[in-house]
Order: sequence, then structure tokens, then C-alpha cells
Amino acid sequence: MVGVLLAALALLAPSPPRAAIRVELEPGLVVSLDEEQRIYLEAAPEEGEGLWAFSRRLCGDSAASEAIAEANGGLKRGLHAGVRYRVPYRLLRPELMVSVARSLFGEDLAREDGWHHTVRGFGDLARENLWRVSQWFTGNGQNFPAIRAHNRLIEEELTAGQRVVVPRELLLPAFRDLLPPSSSPRKAVATALVTALATEPAVTTEATSRQEATHPEAAPARYQLEYRKDRGGEYAVYRLGPGEALYSSVVVRFTGRLLAEDVNALAKEVARRSGILDVTDIPVGYRVKIPFDLLLPEHLPAGHPRRSEYEAAMAASARFGNQVQALGLTGVTVILDAGHGGADSGATVAGVWESLYVYDVMMRVRQLLENYTAATVVMTVQDGDRVLPEDRDVLSFSRRHRVLTTPPYPIETAAIGTNLRWYLANSIYRQQRKKKVDAKKVLFLSLHADSLHPSVRGAMVYVPDARLRAGTYGRSGAVYASRKEYKEAPKVSYSAKNRVQSEGLSRDLADDLLRAFRRRGLAIHKDKPIREKIIRRRQQYVPAVLRYNAVPAKVLLELCNLSNEKDRRLLQTRVQRQKMAQAVVEGLLGYYGEPRRELETLQVAEAAR
Repeated sequence: MVGVLLAALALLAPSPPRAAIRVELEPGLVVSLDEEQRIYLEAAPEEGEGLWAFSRRLCGDSAASEAIAEANGGLKRGLHAGVRYRVPYRLLRPELMVSVARSLFGEDLAREDGWHHTVRGFGDLARENLWRVSQWFTGNGQNFPAIRAHNRLIEEELTAGQRVVVPRELLLPAFRDLLPPSSSPRKAVATALVTALATEPAVTTEATSRQEATHPEAAPARYQLEYRKDRGGEYAVYRLGPGEALYSSVVVRFTGRLLAEDVNALAKEVARRSGILDVTDIPVGYRVKIPFDLLLPEHLPAGHPRRSEYEAAMAASARFGNQVQALGLTGVTVILDAGHGGADSGATVAGVWESLYVYDVMMRVRQLLENYTAATVVMTVQDGDRVLPEDRDVLSFSRRHRVLTTPPYPIETAAIGTNLRWYLANSIYRQQRKKKVDAKKVLFLSLHADSLHPSVRGAMVYVPDARLRAGTYGRSGAVYASRKEYKEAPKVSYSAKNRVQSEGLSRDLADDLLRAFRRRGLAIHKDKPIREKIIRRRQQYVPAVLRYNAVPAKVLLELCNLSNEKDRRLLQTRVQRQKMAQAVVEGLLGYYGEPRRELETLQVAEAAR
């Protein structure tokens, strides 16, 4: 009778995914790794133990109960004795997390410089990749570029038996605590490297946030969120810290909104939801409520469909990193674009026109590339006959910009000027491919300066979101039909693989550009400097120059925020614009295999010839 009852209860529990590996940790605890490389601890509840007590025992906090319920098909009833339930690896208590990792990866070693991970083979099942390794040992898959750079790797995919070192400074505290004390003076250098390479912040559960509390230097950009639900729906709770404001520390950080009117509107919405009467006088520690529908997917709880979709997309594109090396940019074609121009001044703040200043930076990039590298440079726009940077701080007025199609288009309408840019870029790309130029040796770089909420500062890079580029696109009308580039290919469409690969290559390029900006001491947007789409007025889209662009690696670089007074003042100096241009060229060099080579090295070598 007991056997029949246990069998019946087992039917109530969700079927676990087919496991690539299953290891018994101890009686009642089984570690599993499924086909998608997700790690779980399967555990049976103790006598009389409910979901909250089960969560506290294994995760250290009852707040993990919602995520555990989600991982088990959305538990609606109590737990049943004799039935094992899955607990996601990331939610486990620190010491249990280490035990689970050691049981799966028995050859891993704790060394002074970091965690030495030996890749396991899974037969015909999915192989390990740097994204998963980063998730397992740093808590954030988006730290994979730092691990890749530290190990001097080119590919994200790994092979069985390969040794990968996860640097000390990136490790979750649970793993870092197992390392021997560091006595090497290189630690400061390594810390700087990791700080420069680590990308967007991870959302953590309360459990992992407590780990970071004992090592605040480990992940200063991570934020503690709690997840709750009331009559108004699901929401995240963030406790304001000293000196934090609702606008910059909540809305900009967690919703991805940057435009001033969007930030202000959402700040009011969040304030109403949180019972805040005066947004300028919020006490430290106040529990701010952020509705789920406003959150960026990476800030949603683990297992939420939007977050799972986002992480799957990130992991897919992360498989495609640039593997082509070209020292001195030999054989590389760089398509340079400066945003707006002509009748379209772009962002205009305090008399500063975006079109004038980004064009000057583009001229400086062009000059450096042509003088000190072997790259072929092609421009999409030109301001009259001006092809050199101005030797002055405040730039002279001009509306003579034209798109260099055949025939050229004097920019009279912003949308037409934008669309003709991508038609031109696609034509240039086709020409280079006909010349047998490697597709990955063609780059597209569009320079801009945004006008956002004044609290936002520094550079950001947009890359094309693969999910927002499906379909067939084209324009019609006499102004297009009269251009050679349009006649060559009036409509464009891209396969799913092409779109995912382009997002991965573009993200790789963006990472190298921002790394060079950091080395030059230039400001970078602090929360999410690489973005795959623009979010404005509750609409999400990829900029047209990227969305319809055939070039595999393509980015839109926002050099600064004109609405931020410091950013704007610096852009109005030729010194700052030259530093930006130097950083861009160094980023391109880094993308093709020269991550530590600064432009001055090339200039000295050129002068010595």
C-alpha cells in the first residue's frame, strides 16, 4: 500500500528534464545537469516540511520558494514526502552550491589566481561554453568576455578536458573563499582587468546578495531585489541606499528607460505604486516597488519567461565571437557613419548640435585610421568638402551634410537620410564581398551623441537584437528609386542564424570599444553600457542603421549624453573629441587581436619607418 501511495505522489511532481549527468551528493540529495546545461539539486522534503521551510533549509531564505515552485512546474500544493523537487543551482546556500559544483566537476581546483575549471564531455548533448561557466562560478553569464580575455581564448565553445581559469576577482564569494590567499602583486592588475571587462550587472536573489555583503568589492554593480505580489500584481522591491535617487537608481537602472520624459513619467508611476508622496524626499532604506512589466528582463526573478527568453538569446549570440585577427587592421574595411546632419541636427541641447560634433569625431577617427593603420575607410556622409577635423573647441555651423549614395542625397529628411545610410552600407559590403574580402573584416560604426535624462552620463553602444530583425524590409519612392544602392537590392531579409551571429559579433565589437574608452579614462554609462535595443515611450526597437544593415559586425556608439552638463562641456573641446577618436581606433584594434596596443604605439612605429 505504501509503495502504491508513493507512486501516486510521484505522479503529482513534475517530470525532471532529461539529465546529461546525475550524481548522488548524499542520501536524499541528487545533483543533475540537464541537456541545456542547467544545474539542479533534487531534494526530498523532510518530515512535515513545507515549501518555505524547504527553501530556508537549502537556500537559506524562504524568499527562494517562488523560484523553486516555478522550477517545479508552478507548485500549487504542499510538498510530498518521498518526492524529490528541483532547486536551481543559483538559489542554493553558498556551501551547498560549492558541494554541488564539486560533485559535477571533480577535477576543478582552487588556485591562488582563481578557480581552475576542467570542462566535462557530455557525448552528443550540449557542450559547455563560457557563458555557462560564467553563470556557474560568477553568478552572471555576461561576465564571459572577462573569462575569455583572461584565458586568451577566441571561441566561446569549449572542449572536453579543456582547462579554464575563472579569475579570483570574478568568482562568487563561496568559491573565492576556497582559494589560497593571494600574495601576488599582480592582483591589482587583475582587478583592473576584470573591472574593465565585466559587463552588465546580474540580478541576484537575496541569498547571493548576502554572499556579496561579506565581499562588497566582488560585484559592486549587483543589486538586491526582492519579489512580491499584491492586488496590483507582481513587483520587485528595491531598498534605496544612501545618496540614491528614484530616477537614476531605480528607473534608469532597472527599467532601461533613458529618455528624460520616459524616466520622469515612470518615476511618477513607481512613486504611486510605492506610496511615495515626494520623490525628492525618500528616506534611506525605503522599499520601492517596481512592477514586473516595467523591469528589464535580466532583473526579473530566475525562471520568469521573459528572463529565460532573454538569457537564452544572450547565450545563443555569445557563441559567435570574432575569431579573425588582423594586426594593424590589415585587410579590414571600416564603414564610418556620423548620425544626422543637414536639415537634421539630431539632439540639440544648449546650442550644441549632435550632427556637428559627431561628424568632427568621425573625421578624427578617419584620420587616425588612414594615417596609422592599414584599414580601408569608407564614409557614409560628408559635410560639404570638409574631410578633416576642425582645430577648434566650439565647432562652426553647417547644414551641408549629404549621404554619399550615387547620386548623393543632401539630407533634407531625417528618415530618408537614415535609410539611405543602410542601403549604402549594404552596397559597400556587397562590393567588398565581391573582392573576396572576409565578411568578418568589414565593420560598420555609426557615431551619435544622445539627449537623455541628465543623470545619465557616458558612452553606450547599441547592438542589433536578433529577435527584432525578423521579416523583410524595404522602402519605396522616387528618392530611393533614383539611387544605385537601392536598385541593387530594394529589400532585405536575414536568416535566424545570420541575425544571431551578427548580434554576437556586434556585442564583441562593442565590448572592445568600451574597454578602450575605459582605458582612456572616458566616461561609460554605469548600469548597462551595451544595449541590444532602444526603449522609448514603451516601444522597443533596433535603430534602422543597424536593423536593416547587412554588415555582420555593426554598432551604434553614443559618445556621450548632451543633456548631462559635464558630458556636453567636454564634447565641446577638441582634446576630448580626439580622445574619443583614439579610443574608437584602439577598440577596433582590440577587436582584431590587439587588446593592449594603444594608438601611440602604432604612431611611434609609423614615425620610425
